[in-house]
Amino acid sequence: MADPGARFGFDFVTTLVGSGLTLLVTAGIVRYGDRFQWTTTELYALGGGGLLVVGLLLGLLFVATGSK
Repeated sequence: MADPGARFGFDFVTTLVGSGLTLLVTAGIVRYGDRFQWTTTELYALGGGGLLVVGLLLGLLFVATGSK
């Protein structure tokens, strides 16, 4: 059953927050990436992996608590 609160099939607020967080991580990598021993590509992979793990953990927490 579709969620009546999400008319277009996804939540705009979640999308905007996720995009904003991704842009902040990207800006941090571009600005401070030369201070690390890893390449820019590796830093992008670490940032993306970190966001993925946090998203999965939050999703599992919401499912476990019965939140929508």
